[in-house]
Amino acid sequence: MTAQPRTEHEPYGPGTLRSYLFLCTMWAPARGGVPAFNRLFATAMAEAGHRTACLVESATAQEHEDARRCGVKLLTAEMTPAGPDFLLRSTSAVDFGADVVVGHDRFSGCEAWAYARKYASAQLVYIAHTVPAEIERYKNTGEATSRIEERERIIRGVAAEADVVAGVGPRIARCTDDLLAGEDITGVSGVVRLDPGLITPPTPTSRRPPAMRHVLVLGRTEDIGLKGLDIAARAVADVPVLPGPPLTLLVRGAYAEECDGLHRTLVKVSRLAPERIDVRPYTVDPAELRRDLARSALCLMPSRVEGFGLVALEAIAAGTPVLVSGSSGVAELLREVLGRSAEPMIVEMSGDEKTDVRRWSGEIARVTSDLVASFKYAEDVRTRLAGRLDWRATARTLADAVGRAAAAARPTLLARPS
Repeated sequence: MTAQPRTEHEPYGPGTLRSYLFLCTMWAPARGGVPAFNRLFATAMAEAGHRTACLVESATAQEHEDARRCGVKLLTAEMTPAGPDFLLRSTSAVDFGADVVVGHDRFSGCEAWAYARKYASAQLVYIAHTVPAEIERYKNTGEATSRIEERERIIRGVAAEADVVAGVGPRIARCTDDLLAGEDITGVSGVVRLDPGLITPPTPTSRRPPAMRHVLVLGRTEDIGLKGLDIAARAVADVPVLPGPPLTLLVRGAYAEECDGLHRTLVKVSRLAPERIDVRPYTVDPAELRRDLARSALCLMPSRVEGFGLVALEAIAAGTPVLVSGSSGVAELLREVLGRSAEPMIVEMSGDEKTDVRRWSGEIARVTSDLVASFKYAEDVRTRLAGRLDWRATARTLADAVGRAAAAARPTLLARPS
């Protein structure tokens, strides 16, 4: 059903319910990051009463059903002989009749621009998820400077035509605001900060330390240096022998065909026994991810830099102790919300590999040497954050920004000659 055009008397302020079309390459949050944020955010917008759809490249029957349960209509890209084409005009997406099209960074920002500006007439929201100047230096491509320049050019180009520009968490919002300094942005001035929420179980129960001491790293694994997988492996290896079962490093998020190769690499850099490193492929099964968190004694996010780090909030929501890089947006957010009581979760990064391995090893030893106390602290953190980090509030923040942008544009529209 196509959204009906509004009359001039209908409200355009922050409280107006609108039709939102999100664009994301996939629906299932198989490897965290952008798809996980998109799914949770689109769900929050639907729960707030906004008519919500999401255009993806392709989707399984299970994904369609999951989206339906989330209140989101899942649409798929047009097929070509070469496969789905995300930029090709999708009839179902255009017929949805969106008032607002939402794109995520370089992953779907340009496609969102095409739908908002070329295929339909809608407000454009651009959400930044990365800071290219930070992350590209750690990818060992040999082309860091040119990649930074190209990606920043795209960000500025899409943002210049967006009605609302947003950034995920404090770090990305601040860096995006800096990147756009001096640009002629058509939308509401300033970058809107979108803090991810915390989804806790309806009736959270106290966690007991698990039988084994798995140290879990969740998320994409192709950029070992950026994500700090080498730091994690070496730090686990350097933890002094403690009473009880040995520490094992559990990595979830590799491509299936790359698990064995990554396992060999991590064994080599850490000199851990092969049985103490377990590399598993990414999964679209939420129950499997919950099991990983439930059987882990500790979750690490040792990224050398990280724009935000949604996996840390997933671990906190599960009641699993967590250690996060001090060079991450989630560390900034935790400090902002919890104050000094957040410090036991945060490991500062120095940029010197030996120093960082020593710091992470010491913190892993501290957490795993007294798991009863560590799980009690994790439960306290979850209790304090519940309700303070809320996806409903994030949805209201974007809806208010869209409303302000619409209200600001309305006088111009009314002044146009017929």
